[in-house]
Amino acid sequence: MKLHPPTVSHKTHFEKVAAALKADSTVVFCDSSVLFWLFGLGAEARAEFLKWVSDKLQMRFRIPVWAAHELHKHMVESPARLLPLQSEIKSVQAKIKELKRLVSLAADNRRRPGLLDRREYIAALDRSAEEFITQCKAAGQTTTWQDLATEIVPFINDHVLSSNIFPLHGAEAEYGTRVSGRVPPGFKDKNKPENRFGDLIFWQEIVKHCSDQPDFTSAILLTDDNKPDWVFRPETVLDDGGNPHRNISSDGYETFLAPPLLTHEVGTTSKISEFFIVNTTMLAVTLERFANYQIPALFAAVQPVVPPSGSAAVSTASGQPGRQEAAEADVAPAAEVVEALASTSAIEQERALDDLQQSINTYSPDELQNLGRGVSQATRTELQNASNMIYRLDLLAEGLPNEERNALYLGVLKDLYFDSNGRPRPLPLDGDVEAIFYVLGKFDVSKALEKFGSEIRDFENRYLRLPTPNAEKVRLSFMLGPERRNRPRELEQIVADGRQIVEEIPIDSADSLTKIFPTGSATLDELLAAIARRYSVPLDWLLLDQPGQTLVNWDDTKGFVDL
Repeated sequence: MKLHPPTVSHKTHFEKVAAALKADSTVVFCDSSVLFWLFGLGAEARAEFLKWVSDKLQMRFRIPVWAAHELHKHMVESPARLLPLQSEIKSVQAKIKELKRLVSLAADNRRRPGLLDRREYIAALDRSAEEFITQCKAAGQTTTWQDLATEIVPFINDHVLSSNIFPLHGAEAEYGTRVSGRVPPGFKDKNKPENRFGDLIFWQEIVKHCSDQPDFTSAILLTDDNKPDWVFRPETVLDDGGNPHRNISSDGYETFLAPPLLTHEVGTTSKISEFFIVNTTMLAVTLERFANYQIPALFAAVQPVVPPSGSAAVSTASGQPGRQEAAEADVAPAAEVVEALASTSAIEQERALDDLQQSINTYSPDELQNLGRGVSQATRTELQNASNMIYRLDLLAEGLPNEERNALYLGVLKDLYFDSNGRPRPLPLDGDVEAIFYVLGKFDVSKALEKFGSEIRDFENRYLRLPTPNAEKVRLSFMLGPERRNRPRELEQIVADGRQIVEEIPIDSADSLTKIFPTGSATLDELLAAIARRYSVPLDWLLLDQPGQTLVNWDDTKGFVDL
């Protein structure tokens, strides 16, 4: 048996996993946690995973019988677990309700920023909570587990093993012996009231399949069960430059290894010399960065933190170059960063964002304007970190002279509102409007706004509001029919600062209210969110003139005006 070193190279390990995934001599197993994960994924991300299996693994991807059995048990007894988003929303709603009750008990009647009194404060909490839940529900997950099962079950049936897992009493007897010796897997389940030895049966299937297939010399287990009876987690990992880091996901260095005893056990009865355990986050990073297999939707769904590419060690008394000197020597050319920001590879985009942060003080105003455009373009992809960067643009640009800060923000603005030919973009804008508006007031961008204003002036009537410091909020007037007992009120018109934004349109138009709200009704708060999306204005720039929980319906021909 070979032990793992206390510190491993993050890059070297992931390169080994990528090479194993590509090799025809590698078999890939998945457990029930990954099958549940498939039910929780959005359609695009799930399709990318299934396509990867079909394109690259085919019948090298195997599902042990016990994993399929555990999934089937929940399909019969607790199908709600297959839709974790919906069950979590219900749980959060209950917690929010209790939290609002406690806040209401504790709140005094003093004024709070932007709110007159206690009543407005509690009402604002209600609106915020409802908006949060509404946005969570808008994730787009299929409403029933049966719909998902029609796609996932045939995939499982195509890849499930035909292992003979009987008789079960033998596994139960062996489990007791392994628990006493703390032999993985599953010894942490010793106090479970039922299914204590399920992990062992699952593992025995893997060992048996590998012993029956002498062509396989490597094996990978995909699992999100990251308990210490399944995985070994080194305390420290080395980055690309050889610098030590904590082995945690928030720093981008999460690295799991198979416990040495598992690798030893599977190797005693088969030709397997390498055994890897990989969770879904590690898989996404491996495919994108090391296996050159692009999975933009899956990568975005998992949203792994991507660590910086190797940085030099901190300066030492021996005269070796320090971090600052190394940074100056390794400045990424602006043109390369802009090109990488437009890449379809999430890893390349992440690297470009890191290069921009490391080298921002070295770029000219013209280069920073192009870089601002590139960051804005990256928000149109699935890359969350591009939006995160814009939100902290004030911190990122803190050390820049005023001209450079304004150039960076001008590039962001111009990309949001103008296409590559200088034509104004149609609404809704295809970029992170909330993040870009958020920067206003964070630092002085008056020169950028002045330049932007001169270029957008001929088109400003197309927009409800343009980014402007201290701009007045958009006041919305909802013209409604008479109140009807226990029935929604009829929506007749919506006026935004004197402009009507509802008109008669074809019912199959994307701007049709019935197309946006298939139920044929909505609360004013829900309409408010739809207006913010349609007219590319931050939600908190819109003001209601009536209670947000008012329920309305409309004639099927009503829809939003194209300004």
